[in-house]
Amino acid sequence: MDIYVARQPIFDENVNLFGYEILYRMKEEDNFCGESGDEASLSVIKNTILVIGTDKIAEGKKAFINFTRNLLLDDSAYLLPKELAVIEILEDVTGDDEVISRCKEIKRRGYTLALDDVVYDGFDHNPLLELVDIIKVDYRGTTPGERKKIVDRFKQTGIKLLAEKTETVEEFEEAKKLGFSYFQGYFFSKPTIISRKDIPVSKINYLRILQELSNKDVSIEKLEEILEKDPSLTFKLLKYINSSFFSLRYEVTSIKHALALLGESEIRKWAFLVVLGKLSKGLPDELVKISLVRARFCETIATKIGLADKKTEFFLMGMISTTDALIGRPLEEIVEELPVANNIKNALLGQKGIYGMVYSLILCYEKGNWEEVNRLSNKLRLSNRELPHIYTEAIRNVAEIVDSVM
Repeated sequence: MDIYVARQPIFDENVNLFGYEILYRMKEEDNFCGESGDEASLSVIKNTILVIGTDKIAEGKKAFINFTRNLLLDDSAYLLPKELAVIEILEDVTGDDEVISRCKEIKRRGYTLALDDVVYDGFDHNPLLELVDIIKVDYRGTTPGERKKIVDRFKQTGIKLLAEKTETVEEFEEAKKLGFSYFQGYFFSKPTIISRKDIPVSKINYLRILQELSNKDVSIEKLEEILEKDPSLTFKLLKYINSSFFSLRYEVTSIKHALALLGESEIRKWAFLVVLGKLSKGLPDELVKISLVRARFCETIATKIGLADKKTEFFLMGMISTTDALIGRPLEEIVEELPVANNIKNALLGQKGIYGMVYSLILCYEKGNWEEVNRLSNKLRLSNRELPHIYTEAIRNVAEIVDSVM
């Protein structure tokens, strides 16, 4: 029996990261099981959250974890740190006396309660609404009129409303104006297209650096020249090489020494990350984190499927997958300008092939589209047991290095 685990970001109205919903699904043999939510949830809580650490998988932010009726009634909630955990009550849990009593006890102990997938029809008859701190509303599953009625009903109660499945910037702005406090979905990764002349000069310069880094013929000497032109890049490189991630016994003080230690491939990856971090100024840091998680995930998958010699290309594919949102230009324009391999370009633009399947795999994994994850992993001849480990290791890696480069 395997457990897939992923996370989906939740933002506040200023697009600051508030937390993550921890998405999971249990797989037994070749069929996904919808009847074993208790076992899946408990496995996530015990074997994943506790082993990885809630602070790691949620990066010290709130971790929304689904709770079935049975899990509410036992002591599973108390395995989680109350400062970080949000006990998310599934929509099919009825608010009978036993459930209400247990929810009151969980809340008395200092936990945050959320109610999942609230709809307008009959919501006033659910006694759980009087206990929870956060109500999650399926934004695409409700009409504009229903959303307004829900907001009007709860705006004076102190209960916060969370708009799920906000997939576009327009939906986010609309929900924020309506009165929602939190937002879940990938609206922040969609580009707001601006004209070429409106793109800041600094972003154009960093795009040129990306072009240079993408060139297969770039040398250590050329990389040194690029870094020397930007003191902030030099500072970040030295901070990175001297960080606890490498645990060197001596301090590295020169660009040349740092480049020699890292090697061309690793320094290219690092420089890509730093440049994307600079491009993201004024945008959610989550964009760069997602890029890095995708990059590490794709790089590891490449090795698993026998393409270790191409792992740098897979890494770069993940890294540049959000540049459209960072720069404000269509991805098809960006990949045409960057001298990256055709396999990468084709995959990012939706074409199939090995690169396209790996890229689709990480996108589906992020969104918890487990049936498609299962299909793609089988096609790539990947062990289902490995995917959660690959994903969580990528998250762990991000947590270790991101402070050194952003």
